[in-house]
Amino acid sequence: MSLSSFKPIIASAPRGMILGSMPSVTSLAKQEYYGFKHNRFWKIMAAYYQTELPDYSAKQECIKNNHLILWDVIATCEREGSLDSAIHHAVCNDIASLVHKYPSIHLILCNGRKSYELYQRYIQPNVNVECVCLPSTSNANRTISQEKLFELWFEQLKRI
Repeated sequence: MSLSSFKPIIASAPRGMILGSMPSVTSLAKQEYYGFKHNRFWKIMAAYYQTELPDYSAKQECIKNNHLILWDVIATCEREGSLDSAIHHAVCNDIASLVHKYPSIHLILCNGRKSYELYQRYIQPNVNVECVCLPSTSNANRTISQEKLFELWFEQLKRI
């Protein structure tokens, strides 16, 4: 199935960028980043920024109010289901142009290995900004405890 990602959510003066791979089937249906209720991304954001995120509008404001850009590395791809391992024929978003447009960005956080690998292969050669690979917030990632996942994300979010 051919899929397309969303437009980025962009703060007026971003200092950091968070990159996923491609929205899940549920996220695409809802037209919301991290729309699957068991994904821990918004739980991490709410806990770190000590705020309630009752709806998607509040989630978008959280990104903007905390000097972030939220986007995906992949613009289009073929995928059955939601797993990153099922992604084929990925075409990347023009992240380098966005980073050049906002020179205030000093840290890029990749949500999971797939986004990091694609970023390193196709985008990093054109961008001179530190990039960190964080464990995926996906419910499918159970390789580390939720406590450790939050700790690793908090460690990097404080750098923004």
